Formats: sequence, C-alpha cells, structure tokens
Amino acid sequence: MNVREDIRFFDMSGYQATPEIAAHVEEGYLRKELKRRFPEEEFLKITVSHNNSGEYHAKAGWFERLWGAGKPIKDLPEYYEVVLLHRTGQHTEELIVWSPVIWNDRFAGTAGGGTGIGGRNYLTKPDNCSRGWTVPYAVCNGFTAATIYAGNIEGWNDHTIDAKTGKLDRELYENWRIRSTHNMTVFGKAVAEILHGRPVQYAYMNGGSGGGRQCLMEVQNYPQDYNGVWASCPAINWNHFLLGGFWPEVVMQEKKHFLSPGKNRFFIEQVHVRYGGKTEFYHSTQKPTFDADTCIGMKSPGGVITQADADVMNEIWRGPHRRDGRPLWYGYYPGIKNWQVVIPIGTYYYPTPFSKKIKPFILGPLYARWITEEPKQTFEDLTWDEYVELFDQGSAKFGDNLADDPCIDDFVQAGGKLMMDHGMDDPLIPTDGTIDYYRKLVQHFGGKAAVDAFCRLYINPGDNHGNCWGNGPGITQSAGMKALVDWVEHGIAPTKLYKVRIHPKTGAILEEGQAVPFEEPEIL
Repeated sequence: MNVREDIRFFDMSGYQATPEIAAHVEEGYLRKELKRRFPEEEFLKITVSHNNSGEYHAKAGWFERLWGAGKPIKDLPEYYEVVLLHRTGQHTEELIVWSPVIWNDRFAGTAGGGTGIGGRNYLTKPDNCSRGWTVPYAVCNGFTAATIYAGNIEGWNDHTIDAKTGKLDRELYENWRIRSTHNMTVFGKAVAEILHGRPVQYAYMNGGSGGGRQCLMEVQNYPQDYNGVWASCPAINWNHFLLGGFWPEVVMQEKKHFLSPGKNRFFIEQVHVRYGGKTEFYHSTQKPTFDADTCIGMKSPGGVITQADADVMNEIWRGPHRRDGRPLWYGYYPGIKNWQVVIPIGTYYYPTPFSKKIKPFILGPLYARWITEEPKQTFEDLTWDEYVELFDQGSAKFGDNLADDPCIDDFVQAGGKLMMDHGMDDPLIPTDGTIDYYRKLVQHFGGKAAVDAFCRLYINPGDNHGNCWGNGPGITQSAGMKALVDWVEHGIAPTKLYKVRIHPKTGAILEEGQAVPFEEPEIL
C-alpha cells in the first residue's frame, strides 16, 4: 500500500451500525432536538442527505484545487450528511457534519488554513502524508466529523474588511477567530448524539497551519471541548509572523540595497556547505548559525557578494526588531529557503526573476488591512519606523488572537492531552514561534516534567509546512492520531512517532525515521 493511502488507524471491528439512525435523520426531528439543546440559537436551515455509494465527488474552486482539493474520494463508509445554517448575528455560518452509520462514539473537529477555517471546500481526499485531518479522513476511521464555513472569506476575497468603507466586521472576525470553531464543536457533537441516541465518549481536534491556530485557540478558550488536540505547524502569534513577511522588504528599503534571488540562493547554499552539505543540513537538530560576511568577495550566479549583500542577508536572518535592537519576532534559520520566484508562496517572493522589489506572502497585506482598515492599502515601501508602528498597532488590536496563552490549567485538569509539531524547514511560519509557546508552558507549569504529563512537542529537521514531501521526513497523519488517541484513552504517552519523506508525485518512500519529543539542548 502507498503510504499516502494508509489512512486507517482506528480499529472498528467491535462496532455495529446504529439501528435507529434512519428515524433520527428526519429534518423535523433534528430541528426539535437542536431547539431543545440550544433554545437561544437560530438554525435557519437544516438539510440531511444519505451516502451509501462509497464515494464523494468533492467540489472546489481554483484556489482550493492548488492545494489538492476537488479530487474524488473513494472507499468511504455509509454515512449521513447534516448541514446546519446558523445565524451568528448579521451573518451566518454553515456547519457540515458527516456521521457514519457504524459510529465509534467519538467526535472529530477539523480545521482549515490561513483565514479559512473550514467548509465544503475542505472535504478533501484523505492523505496520510498531509497533516491536519479532514472530515473524510476521520469518517473512514469511524468518527463523526465536522467542518464549518465562517463566512469571512471566499478564495482570496476577504469579507472581514468592508470593501467600500474599509471597516473591520468584528462579527466575521470573531467567527474566524474562535466562535465558529467552537460552534462546530458543540453543534457537531449534538448532531452525533441526536443521530445515534448516545453520548460522545471522546472528542479530538487536529489541524495544521491556520488549523493549528484553531486547535490552540480551542485549548486556551474552551478547555472542555476536546480530550485530545494535535496542532501541527500552528499559525499562532498571527500578528507577528504575518507581519514578519514584510521584514525583508523593509530591510532592503532601509539599506537601499536589493538582494537578488541569485545571491539569496547562494547564501543558502553556503550555509549548507558549512554544515557538510544539503543532506547533512536538513538532518541536523542544531539551530543553524551563519555570518553572511564570510561570503564577501565570493562569486555567485548573481555576481560577486558585497558587504551590502551580506548586511541585508544578516539583517533578514536576524528577524524583525526595533531600532534599539529589541526583537519584535523571530527570523528564519539561515539555510532555510522561505521565499520563491514568481510563485507567491513563502514568507516573501520575487514577482519575476528580474524584479527589483520583493513582495510579502499574500496573507500579509490582507491581514495588515485589518489593522489599518484601509482596503486599498498596498504597504509598499514601508520604512522601518512605519513597520514597527504597524506591528505595534496589530499587537494591540488583535492581541486576542495570538493563541500563545500558556494558562491552560482547566484543559490540563480536565485530563486534556496536547500534541504539537513543527518542521525546521517550514517556509511560512518560523519554527521558533512554536518553541516559544512550549517554553511558556514550561515556565507556567513549573518545569518540563509537569508539561510532559499533558504535552508533547516534536521539532523535525528538514520537515516542511504540514506535509511529508519536504527536505526531511515528517510525522504521518495516522501515526500522530493513533498516538494521541492511545494517550487520551489508554494513558500511553507518545514517545517516538513514525515519520517519512516521500516523492510528491509518485508517493514513493524516500526516507523513514522516528520523530522524538523536543529536548531543549538540541535546538539551543
């Protein structure tokens, strides 16, 4: 079996079909039971459909298809789909629940990415090498699973900012921030219990990137929602890392010197040389250090490396900071390629090979307009002082969304278990941000031994942004979820987890290994 197709981790052999489920899926019955449980909530529409074909033909827009959405899904168990259209105020959210006829008494909360937290476009084909489980993935393992569309964004069309007035829609922002994810959980659990006539025994949530942010916001704000949570490459410290995408542009603007893609790539290659080669670099657990000054005078594809080139490169690696040297946030490790040419993915990108300016990742300007409430602002040619002001404004205005609160005592006291992982080769979110949150947990709970009782962090060399086809192996979806379930339900704390690196097109295994829990000295 191709490792990408190895998606079943939960043993369903002892479970039977719920005999009364057919009587409970009638719209009138569902509405009555939901009204009894949530008398103050307004469900505008409830629809139910039945699928015993074993297949689902996913719908997705062009943008979602870039990320693998829209592929037909096969080998599904028989399930019912319940769709709830729920009013949050002036806006609505759409909850989609899939509940298998043979149910394992567990609920799965799924997540999205970026400023999308879920919805119909996230009903994607299960992939064991892409972290962040989907509704079909969970249903194939017997879970009732849910996803929710918060109404705040369609593709890159951001409704959070009114295109005419520029004003931030606080209701849509709150839907995205946490409300809709929580509603997905409580309404999704209720649907499972109504359909099957018995309670949810355990609930789990898993997501990557923006979905990892959702996971940690749940832990920090609604500690009773889930028994086990796995946050992969979490987009926490939202303000800090997104505005970090402007930093390379600010540096070049401040120093009045443009670093070409050829020279930028040359610096990366020289870091790899210092560590013994590309392979050795991407398998080192040490945090890499490098002084770009050592390359001055060397010939690169972009020309001879100058002092100005080295100054720009060192400043970018250092990361955002104030003029007096106080850090604002983390930079990216030397040797990590967190930029692209033409393709707008990475912390920043060069629009063309011949560009004389760079641009930040597209989410950066989108979020920055939340701060300024200027829908047409481009944020080009930001000065250092303007950048720091924007950073401080964002921190003050959206401090409720950093997802970096270590005071999760209620989650821990309820028996909750938390797993986090992050690849050291992540080109979108600095790995040090996740390590920073782990350190806050250690400080708050009085030491690593106390944190070990409820949390595991895995930092994987060479691992990419939430998948297993980067420069080093990453934890597979099934290995991670099985470990989390065993920890919650059987008290077996995770130790080593299976990780793999595959060919992105063929799925062939290129490398295998064991992920081990984070130990501070390895990264210092």
